[in-house]
Amino acid sequence: MVKNESVIIWSKSNAGELFPFAATPMTFSVSEKFIKALLAPFMYNFGIDIEKTRPFGLVAGRIYINMNCAAALLKKATFSLKKNFADLFGGDCEELARALEILKNSPAAGVEFSYMKLVLRLPLTAYRFVTENLSAKRFEMPADLTATIEKYTSADFKNYPDGSLLTVIAELAGLLQRSTEKSWPAVLSAMIASSLVHAFMGNEKANILLSCSKGMDSAESGRELLKLAAAAEKLGIVPLLFECSGFAETEAALKSNGAGLAFLSNFARFMKTHGHHAVGEVDAACPRWSEIPDYILSIIKSYISGGGAENALRRSENIYARKVSDASRIRKGLDFNPIKPLVEFLADTAKRGLTFRENYKSELVMMIAIIRKILLECERRLLAKAILKAEGDVFFIDLQELETLMRHGKNFSEIAAAINIRKKEYESFLKIEPPSVVIGDFNAAGPDNIRRKTALDEDAVSANAGGVFKGIAVSAGVITGRARVVKSAETAETVNCEEILVAPFTDPGWTPYFVNAAGLVTELGGPLSHGSIIAREYGIPAVVNVKNITSLVKTGQLIKVDGNKGIVTII
Repeated sequence: MVKNESVIIWSKSNAGELFPFAATPMTFSVSEKFIKALLAPFMYNFGIDIEKTRPFGLVAGRIYINMNCAAALLKKATFSLKKNFADLFGGDCEELARALEILKNSPAAGVEFSYMKLVLRLPLTAYRFVTENLSAKRFEMPADLTATIEKYTSADFKNYPDGSLLTVIAELAGLLQRSTEKSWPAVLSAMIASSLVHAFMGNEKANILLSCSKGMDSAESGRELLKLAAAAEKLGIVPLLFECSGFAETEAALKSNGAGLAFLSNFARFMKTHGHHAVGEVDAACPRWSEIPDYILSIIKSYISGGGAENALRRSENIYARKVSDASRIRKGLDFNPIKPLVEFLADTAKRGLTFRENYKSELVMMIAIIRKILLECERRLLAKAILKAEGDVFFIDLQELETLMRHGKNFSEIAAAINIRKKEYESFLKIEPPSVVIGDFNAAGPDNIRRKTALDEDAVSANAGGVFKGIAVSAGVITGRARVVKSAETAETVNCEEILVAPFTDPGWTPYFVNAAGLVTELGGPLSHGSIIAREYGIPAVVNVKNITSLVKTGQLIKVDGNKGIVTII
């Protein structure tokens, strides 16, 4: 039995969305720098010293959240831990409940927390929170953040000296921390306002009121991609898209006529605006959409072949209009109710704040895309000097090791040996799936602590008519349709109109699927996770945090998704 005073609870929770894959050493090194930059200002205001606390760590190569930090914040802010972690962060409800019982007695284990710092900082924290929410210009993106990102997005790093490349990464991390110091009230406002809307109105009505925000980058990327496919149909170039093999051949064919040039112009515009996104986009090791136009082209073709892009676009617009109408009806139903002004204020604040959060995250992803360009340029130079041996090696060293190699220009044998060891370790991590929650230290060899991907019992998880599964209701509505199980967004598998997307998790790299999907079910997620927000934005019913649902449901099965009660039923 682990003593309460020393135990740390590690959870995938919404980290599974941000970091769906096993992390390379460079991924963790960059993530550590940037996540600390994001968390430091927020935790500072609540008396937690980020430098003396481990807010996240590695479990079998996956990035996990230190739930003791979350517990400490909740306990100090609310003086209780009554609310289930899963309701806030997603994750295994049963395991998190067990962890909660442990943390009730010592929630601050492994967390440097000071009551005195909290008390001293509270007046300024409260002042900034109130003034930001009362400001006419609230929830605007910091101008210096946007300007710096634009500057480096268009930069040619081949012309930068070795030392300057690494300086840019440090500059971006510092800028992120400074901008977060100004931006955290918007994010906190969204979380508080969203929770209060749910408390006043109940899940179903609250999720409708919080839907259809507009102006959210991660949602707009899906809409714009669908419009691009619809434009291809109107321009009459669909036969060319399907006759050609790959983007290069397609591009060459389209350049020969005016309609094709118009499509390519729209395609380039899409890539300029949204090309920084990726599957697993917070991981610098993952290629951006702009690097793999074949993938985006395959998504466009899937829209066309899955019932027609124009039809899907009209359907999406109609769903959106109905949700707007539903929200208006709910607001009208509050007439003569004294809480109406408060509910409307809270709903509007939550929508603006959540839109800001998603767009702020998009700015972070733009930074990651810039860092990826820098890392690849560093790798190119180190390969030319025979310091690194193969493409991809840069992701198996950390930032400090990269600085050593770039500044000293020597091939350190210990680093070369470490790369080989880390590659083998990484390959072993890809073959296992650690549990959602880890209490204390994790033993990868322990038979009860780990699920081997190759050892899933297909008979045990085979389709089962009448199976009922409980999750978290995050987007209102009830829909019955055929399931489309997609375990990896990298496959660009077609999701046809009226199909329900069943996935392990979602991040902005999955957004193209949402436009066509009639509903959403995921294994991970909470009310404020990306999939939940986008489902509400598109107006489709959604249930998240349904354990092992991608194994329990088969593609083609008829399922019912109740986004009001959080229930998924196999019919």
